[in-house]
Amino acid sequence: MEMERLGREGSKPSVGPNTLLKAALAVCVCVCIALLIAVINLSHKASNSDFCLTPHCIENHVMISTCMHAEAGSGTTPFRIYPWLRQNVDLRLKELLEQPIGGDDIEAVKKAKVLYVSCMNECKNIVSASISRCYPIKRRGISLLSGICHATSNYSVIQLLQMFVFFHPRPRTVANYVLWRSVFSRITTLSRRFLYRYLDFARVTTGTTSLTPRWDKCVNYVENTLIYATGRLFVDKHFQEDKKHMMEELINGIRWAHAVLAKVGYPDFILNDTYINEDIKRLSFSETDYFGNVMQTLKFIAQSDIGWLRKTVPRTEWFTNPTTVNAFYSSSTNQIRFPAGELQKPFFWGLDYPRSLSYGAIGVIVVHELTHGFDDNGRKYDKDGNLDQWWSNSSITRFTEKTQCMIDQYNSYYWREAGLNGKGKRTLAENIADNGGMRESFRAYRRWIEKERSGVEEHLLPGVGLTNNQLFFLSYAHVCCNAYRPEAARHQIQSGAHSPPKYRVIGAMSNYEEFHKAFNCPETSILNRGTKSCRVW
Repeated sequence: MEMERLGREGSKPSVGPNTLLKAALAVCVCVCIALLIAVINLSHKASNSDFCLTPHCIENHVMISTCMHAEAGSGTTPFRIYPWLRQNVDLRLKELLEQPIGGDDIEAVKKAKVLYVSCMNECKNIVSASISRCYPIKRRGISLLSGICHATSNYSVIQLLQMFVFFHPRPRTVANYVLWRSVFSRITTLSRRFLYRYLDFARVTTGTTSLTPRWDKCVNYVENTLIYATGRLFVDKHFQEDKKHMMEELINGIRWAHAVLAKVGYPDFILNDTYINEDIKRLSFSETDYFGNVMQTLKFIAQSDIGWLRKTVPRTEWFTNPTTVNAFYSSSTNQIRFPAGELQKPFFWGLDYPRSLSYGAIGVIVVHELTHGFDDNGRKYDKDGNLDQWWSNSSITRFTEKTQCMIDQYNSYYWREAGLNGKGKRTLAENIADNGGMRESFRAYRRWIEKERSGVEEHLLPGVGLTNNQLFFLSYAHVCCNAYRPEAARHQIQSGAHSPPKYRVIGAMSNYEEFHKAFNCPETSILNRGTKSCRVW
């Protein structure tokens, strides 16, 4: 018995390294759990009044920490916010459009699903591509057209276009140009052999290296063609009504130009089945004739646009897709629009999150759009949207002097990705709106603290080491994040209305004294222009 107890070799078994490791790990786990419990208890007892420890605040902590560490570690922009949000909306629409047509679907939604199926159906295009385009003409025995068909098949359209020099734009030349632009705009609706030719063009102009996935292209087409049907799908499934109410509350707390009409989320009529069914009743799609569907919708859109000719456009009209990820100001109607697609994190945060994040993101965007009513173009329109010089000459002169400072500032920024300096004159309107948006939204946030919290600061986010004022500015910088290939960067500089994302942040923050105070920026910093700061509003 003793031998069995001591082991086969007659000695006590040794304690192996695996056993020691397991024991050590168990001790470490127990110690860590005990420390974690102690930290949580201490946090609740000693710091509960200072820190927000709700699940929503922890979510913010993770998001902000990830951004800060990614940027500090790699020196690159970690996220591309607008493309990511656009993709998020597209994926949701894809899921909705791919669901089989059900008995509960209204007629407009059924048509949207059929149009999507026809776009995704590439089989017919592949079969048709192998059949000569002259075949239907030959079959009908039309000799003249048959001859023209063969003649044009052997003629170089490219050489013909090269013969035209636009020094003397004759009506024929203008007509041909318009026709070409129409053809060019339809390339993305054709089969892959045409799309690969388009890719060669896009590779040079934007640096694109691959085709957009077919599903993504089809979602965008249906979304931009049947805007109210797809808007209805998205709103029913993915838009919470409290977002609309909170956004309206936010706008009312920020707005100083009360003549501006604000539109949030979606037009109410898209919830009216009869209205949106009637709107597209003339359209009848086939799952096997995508190009025919495209031509049908082009005609429908053109007729709808012409229908507004010589009519007074009511200010209640939207003219914006509810799924759009963007915000707008219209000078001619004096309205700002914030579609449902824009009201997502990290632009829009709900009531359960620190208000500093919302004011720094969607709050800045709200004031940005309001400020467009007073930029170098919007100032020319009165409160009713009429083109009218309602400013005095002295006001215009003073405005011009102030804007020159901003033009010079943004001209001085060199964008390494593009190899070019900014275009301060071209981007003036957006730069005015960026600067005014940040300044007035921050003031609105501080007013909210005074009014709603009696001057008591919001709880801090744990683990990030930032004040609420700092979080406001970080939230703005976060939503400006983007990344560009060199080709796209050059195109943005040469033709874009906005400054490069990096300098949208640096430009506005360097002009604002409250940012300098929040981060203790020295006057030698690129983020503190000091006495050289520019301000229009």
